[in-house]
This record gives sequence, C-alpha cells and structure tokens, in this order.
Amino acid sequence: MPFPSRSYVVYVDDSGSEKVGWLWSGLALPLDLWTEYLGRWLSFRRWLYNQHAIPASFELHAQAWLAVEPVKQTAGDQLALAVQAPGGLPEILSRGKDERRSRFEVFEKGLKTIGTFTEARLFTTFTPSSTGEAKFALYDDLLCFVEDFLAAERGHATFLVDGGHDSGGHLRAAHRALLIKSRRVIEDAGLRRSSDSQLLQMADVCAHAAFQSIQDKPTLDVKFRRHYEKTLDRVIARPFGVAEGRCIRGHDYAADQTGCPSERAEP
Repeated sequence: MPFPSRSYVVYVDDSGSEKVGWLWSGLALPLDLWTEYLGRWLSFRRWLYNQHAIPASFELHAQAWLAVEPVKQTAGDQLALAVQAPGGLPEILSRGKDERRSRFEVFEKGLKTIGTFTEARLFTTFTPSSTGEAKFALYDDLLCFVEDFLAAERGHATFLVDGGHDSGGHLRAAHRALLIKSRRVIEDAGLRRSSDSQLLQMADVCAHAAFQSIQDKPTLDVKFRRHYEKTLDRVIARPFGVAEGRCIRGHDYAADQTGCPSERAEP
C-alpha cells in the first residue's frame, strides 16, 4: 500500500568494467525507517567485529573485501583502522582459501541484512557500453527509474552518491535537467566519501552483487551470481506487473523514460 508523501534517501554507487559494461545501484531508504535499518546494519557490523575484529570504522568495500589479497586493494589509512597491536591485521584479511571463504560469508551476511529492509527499494540500471559518457547517461536513467517509483508512491527523495564520481559536475547537470514543476527527486546529489558512510557501503555491496549477477564468468560460483536476485528479492524495484526476478533495467528489460520529468529523457 503506497504511503502518501513518503520520503526517501537514495544511496548510490556504481560497479562494472570496460569489458562488461557499467551499472548504477540506488538503495532508497524511507526516512521513517532510516534509524531502524541503519541499526540492523550496525548490528551486522558489531557481529563482524566480535567474530573477526573488523571495526565498524573500517570501510566494507566489496571489490577489495572479496579480492584474493584484500590488503593490496585497501588504502593504507583503512588498513590502519584494522590493525590490532601486537597481532597486526585480523586474520580474515589474509591471503588464503579459508580466509577468502570467510570474507564471502561476511559479504553474504551483509546482503542478507539489506534483504530484510522490506520497505526499502533497490534500483539498478545497466549499460553494456564501456565509455564514460555512457556511464553518466546511465545515471540519468537511474533518476528516471526513481522518479517513476516516486510518482506512484506520491513521495520525494534526495540522493547521496559516493564522492569519487567526477566532483559532481555530470551528476549536478543530470539533477538540474529535472523539470521543477514535476520532479520528485529534490536538490542536487550530495557527494560523500563511502568510507565515511555505512549507508553508501550498503549501496556498494548491492552494486557489486548486481554486477556479479550479470557477468558470464565460468569461474564464478552460480550461487554467488544469484545472490542479487535471491537475497535481495524483497527489496528490488521492478517494472509494473513483474513480481520476481533480477529485473536490472537496461539488461533484463528495456528502460522506459515515458513521462520522466527530465529535459534529457529519451522520447
């Protein structure tokens, strides 16, 4: 049942590669449940600390966390947060099959936590193009996707995006192309470092899972590939009339920008 004038904060991050394409994922949390959902995530982070001595201040960045050697892909200031004197880094950050299996289990538990946010919505758009221009055009489509949802909900939202994206120039232009008389995404995108935001780290986990679901890699475990569709099933935003499935816009079904309140929407 739609909530009249319900408001959301949409946390946005990207994933992809030049060989496969790019995607954006936006995790929309309703303001009235923001505290509850953040509390569930922090409970997961407390579990991670109690089990593996990884503090909540350490950024859970999916690509680095799941790497064969996460130490090589993690910034030094982040590694310093996890150092345990005199023992050094926690064992889970070491190279090894058992340690990597443990990191996959942590990633899965994080996804399962987000999967309990049943009033949240997860929007993912994809393009097979490898160009930077296509990637930023895809951000426009993410805005249209969220605008469609907000129109049906009679709600409003604001965006927070991982601050590593172009200092906000392209994103600002996309937001300012929204027509003020009909737009429901308010303000420009706020930029913030993901290392400073648990919520952006949630979006990163979702985006990474989405990208793994569309990769055709024979070495990628089928169970892991289906985590996006299965674990986040109750959160995924889907087109009208579709009740299940991965439903990544631009990959599983064509984008429809009819009625999108943007000057840059395709007719």
